[in-house]
Amino acid sequence: MPTAKRCPESGRELKVAEKKQCELRVALRMLAPGPIALITTMYRDHPNVMTAGWMLPLSLEPTLIGVAIQPARLTHEFISKTGRFAVNIPTVDLMSAVHLCGMQSGRDDDKFASANLNAEDAAEIEAPLVAECVGHLECEVLDRVTIGHHDLFVGEVLAVSTNDEAFAGMWDVAAEAGQLLHHLGADRYAGLAKAYRATLPDDE
Repeated sequence: MPTAKRCPESGRELKVAEKKQCELRVALRMLAPGPIALITTMYRDHPNVMTAGWMLPLSLEPTLIGVAIQPARLTHEFISKTGRFAVNIPTVDLMSAVHLCGMQSGRDDDKFASANLNAEDAAEIEAPLVAECVGHLECEVLDRVTIGHHDLFVGEVLAVSTNDEAFAGMWDVAAEAGQLLHHLGADRYAGLAKAYRATLPDDE
């Protein structure tokens, strides 16, 4: 029989239900929803923007992040040639643009124009930033590791810029500007709208 206890933060009853076995590839979807980003690059005056969901922090000092990109992508080619890229953080207002940038190829279309996005100059790299996004990480590639059918680009963060209404040491998901976009899979997305504060048993 399932057991139950009450969540101290929300007051809801938590039930321990039976679990079922799933196919292995479901593991990737279970790690979603993670914040989605628009990766921007530039090669020979050709800007490009790609939707990415497979990203992770790697190190504090130096500040390193990882972005997994399939070798067939134009973004992969541009990063390999220039060693630079930017991670742009969108909000739920940009859902349609984000989805389009994940479906079209920069080899065929100017995705900035197709998605009605505006480019702005970065502080440290040649690649443009997406002006409508609320946060930007400008990166230089330190390493590339082939893992399965993706390459993991390890980027050192050279510059960070954020919207103060969205981010002040952490994302303010209750603010309109801080409603980050998360990918559930396929054409399904979600936004975070409420933050919780954890307590330890001794604090109760």
